[in-house]
Amino acid sequence: MNAYTRLQPKPDASSVNTGVEPLHQKTVLSIFGAPRLATKAHPDLSEDGPVTNPKLAPKIVTASVGPFRVTGHKAAVDSLREIFAVVKAKQPELYKILGSAGMLNCRLVRGSKTSWSNHAFGFALDVTIGGELDKRGDDKVQAGLLLLYAVFHAHGWFWGTEFGIEDGMHFEAGDGLVRKWQAEGKL
Repeated sequence: MNAYTRLQPKPDASSVNTGVEPLHQKTVLSIFGAPRLATKAHPDLSEDGPVTNPKLAPKIVTASVGPFRVTGHKAAVDSLREIFAVVKAKQPELYKILGSAGMLNCRLVRGSKTSWSNHAFGFALDVTIGGELDKRGDDKVQAGLLLLYAVFHAHGWFWGTEFGIEDGMHFEAGDGLVRKWQAEGKL
């Protein structure tokens, strides 16, 4: 285990995500509608399937964000490129060992029959450090995620440590950021 993957207690709720709200389901649904509908080929919306929404699909891109490639919404991918440029400048050793466990995953939230994951719209990213995922739900986070959080927060992204079940590897474009992108015509 290196210094960046060392586990520590998740930060107190009052010290993270101040001024940034998670991306609300009503926001993305009002902008795009559902990212896909059930089809004969992909009848189970709880399993990953293709984005078929004609308003959303053309905005899905695959590109490098610096330390790795992602597939997601173009506005979020552009934002990630800016975030990781800052990480590279401020934390070059951490930058070198960053990876992704995925960005676009077009499915419902685990256990839900109606709520879409923000990964389904390409607005969320799961980060690995040194090839290791931070374990979901243990109320601990990798030390490197704390360093990343400061940069993500400064760019309007929400950190999943404050979900009902701690999800320290998860970062998503905040609701205000997505609304800003909409106002700027980026969606």
